[in-house]
Amino acid sequence: MDASLAYQDHLKAMLRLHPHDRDLAFAEGVGSKTVELFRSQGDGHVAVLRHHGLTDGMAVYDLGCGCGRTAQALVRSGWQGRYIGADIVPGFIDELRRKCPGYVAHVHKAPTLCADDATLDIVYHWSVFTHLPPEECFLYLEDSWRALKPGGRTVFSFLEIGEPLHQDAFMARVRLLRAGKPTGLLDTFLHRDWICHWARQLGFSEPSFTNGADESHHPAFWQTLVAMQKPAA
Repeated sequence: MDASLAYQDHLKAMLRLHPHDRDLAFAEGVGSKTVELFRSQGDGHVAVLRHHGLTDGMAVYDLGCGCGRTAQALVRSGWQGRYIGADIVPGFIDELRRKCPGYVAHVHKAPTLCADDATLDIVYHWSVFTHLPPEECFLYLEDSWRALKPGGRTVFSFLEIGEPLHQDAFMARVRLLRAGKPTGLLDTFLHRDWICHWARQLGFSEPSFTNGADESHHPAFWQTLVAMQKPAA
């Protein structure tokens, strides 16, 4: 099944399951079991962005924005700037627009960004490369380079092959395949060396990585985080 259709079906199922609690339906639609968790995760996302340089007045791009878990947290935090979000699920985009008036959000399925050249300060995405083939990951990084201003940066999360935190998820999929059972939506596991290779190929700075259990500068993210910068002119 096309990924966008699968996510649309999942959202419809959550709305049917919680007909009187729209916020919970959308929270579960993006993987948060409670509204409280949805909000705390969003607040954690903002903490990550601030650690990597987010300030007022910046232009940010939220790739795979969902229904606005990070966008809503940016609003709660009082951040002032230019926000652009994109997702493949129309229902998520409609909800983000409803919750965050003034924010720009697009339904967009191509492996590109809806932004002009050199106009963005930060491109970020959480658990997007976890569900894409490596070739699409590269295309998104390539277009992020195009859209970032000199000195801008991209920050994103990924499932790391060999990382103990993620090994259980990898082996669970192996066991399903071994038993001839479906694995559901694609889960992609990347290696730091691949990301470093892509960064060098595209011209980004050497990536910096944060282990998913690291709480030194922001709440632990579970997935591995990576940040890389487009060199200043």
